[in-house]
Amino acid sequence: MPSTKVIELFYCCSDSEQDEQMRQKLEDHLSILKRQNVIAGWHKGMISPGKEWESEIDTHLKSADIILLLISSDFIASDYYWEVVIKQALQRHKAKQARVIPVLLRPYDNWKKIFGNLKALPKGERPVTRWKPYDEAFRSIAEGIRETVEEITDPAFPIRKSFKQIREVVLPVGKFIGNILINMVSTTFSLLFRSSRIYRGRRTKIIPFGQFLVITVLSVIFLIPHISNLLEKRVSRHNVTPQSRKTVNSTGWIWIGITKNNSSQVSVGESLIKPSNSKLLPSIEPPVIPSPGAIVTVKYKVNLRK
Repeated sequence: MPSTKVIELFYCCSDSEQDEQMRQKLEDHLSILKRQNVIAGWHKGMISPGKEWESEIDTHLKSADIILLLISSDFIASDYYWEVVIKQALQRHKAKQARVIPVLLRPYDNWKKIFGNLKALPKGERPVTRWKPYDEAFRSIAEGIRETVEEITDPAFPIRKSFKQIREVVLPVGKFIGNILINMVSTTFSLLFRSSRIYRGRRTKIIPFGQFLVITVLSVIFLIPHISNLLEKRVSRHNVTPQSRKTVNSTGWIWIGITKNNSSQVSVGESLIKPSNSKLLPSIEPPVIPSPGAIVTVKYKVNLRK
């Protein structure tokens, strides 16, 4: 569930008038998040008279959730920003206490050596001054900051972002493939199911090739079970040779009864009356009246082929 915590942004900007103007422009592009109480921005211009500016910067630098380093030659050349702000910001980022985002305002040679693998804004790590118009660059920066804010406040944001990226790739590809398949199917059907041709002299209609193909396929599908049954019968008939008929024993036994727990009026151990025709009646083993709970085998001779 997204957090209701207000994310504090700390703008680290040089005293250059050009840099300050671009900082204000960036703040304007983030005004919606500010009105929604999602972020609260702070910069050194907000220090009220009578307060020590170094102490104020240090306080907000330690409490900020996102630290925006607005990179330019004037910013890097400042000893204070280089010795204090940048080093402390990178320490908090390494300790995962804050998120440091370099924002490239103006070109600066070898800036990556300072910030290592930190991903910079705008998109493509192209400085703002190389965008025309600048608003496109600030829109890209604002979008990157918004995603970072959502990632901090919503634990499920990385998953949703991954699904969004997959969807952005898969949907166009799927749409392209779908259009190809639709065109192939429509072309095939238009070729197969075209109108019947007519002989010039006899004016006799001929079944189109497509309809003939469909009828053939349906007939084969319908006849496959019957053909397989006929083949199985033919194979089984040919597999039974006179020699195999002689060796196969067609006689077996089937269990047809169980023993009751009570022998009623008869005496245990008394011999049973043997049937006159043992082929018609079952045989019982042992052929005596069993005791309650005894195991008795009842067999009936049958022809297994039937």
